[in-house]
Amino acid sequence: MNTRLKLSLAVLLIASAAGPAYPQNRDIMRLNADVLDLRERVNQLQMTVDRDNGLLKNMMEKMADQMNTITANMQKVSQAVDNIRNQGDTISRDLKASIKTVADSVKEVEGDLSSVRSQINSLSSALTSLKTTAEPLAGPDDLWRTANLDYNVGNWDLAIGGLQEFLSKYPMDARAAEAQLRIGDANFSLKKYDQAITQYDIVLQKYPESDKTKTALLKKGLALAETNQQQQAISILSEVAKKFPGTIEAGNAQAKLKELQAAQRPRTPAK
Repeated sequence: MNTRLKLSLAVLLIASAAGPAYPQNRDIMRLNADVLDLRERVNQLQMTVDRDNGLLKNMMEKMADQMNTITANMQKVSQAVDNIRNQGDTISRDLKASIKTVADSVKEVEGDLSSVRSQINSLSSALTSLKTTAEPLAGPDDLWRTANLDYNVGNWDLAIGGLQEFLSKYPMDARAAEAQLRIGDANFSLKKYDQAITQYDIVLQKYPESDKTKTALLKKGLALAETNQQQQAISILSEVAKKFPGTIEAGNAQAKLKELQAAQRPRTPAK
């Protein structure tokens, strides 16, 4: 609001103090009521805005600043009117020359208030839209359930994406090691053995205390065998059999070892 508008508002309020002879008194009273009403609406809307929504928060802050500016200016004008009222009626003749300017200023203030109303309406619409369209964020159980449904039916790419999202959002979840292992298994099923080996290594390095390590070590040995890295595969599978005796993983490792070792034996030439 510029200096001319401030002065004009002062003159307007002076006119209202001078007596009922000036019709602008009703305009001032109505503007004051509008300011109070809009300020109350802004306060109410501020209480409903989501603190994490930066865009709506910025809109509310700008609107609140604008309302504070209007209110402060109205208070200054009111104080000026009180001071002038105490001086008597000596300035009444000067008011006559300012009536037209005051009327124009009233229109400008009404335009400012109309702009604020429009912003409030826009904000209200945005809040209504958020309430009706926003969906709750998926929790860890939801992501886990969806990813494993894809995994169980063989939608490997979808399963990998879902498990990666689960890990990115909930890296400290108790199922993190299993999620990493299943990403490796999904890559193995897609015959992406190098990616599978990378995932199994992550399980071994990041979750050394997990009970999933013996499975990850076995699967790494099997993936190495699929990439014709026979010696490395034999070494890893032998480690599984030695480190986890009596387990299913050890039994599977020994079975694969016999197969690999048999393939390495030189064939006896036929007589």
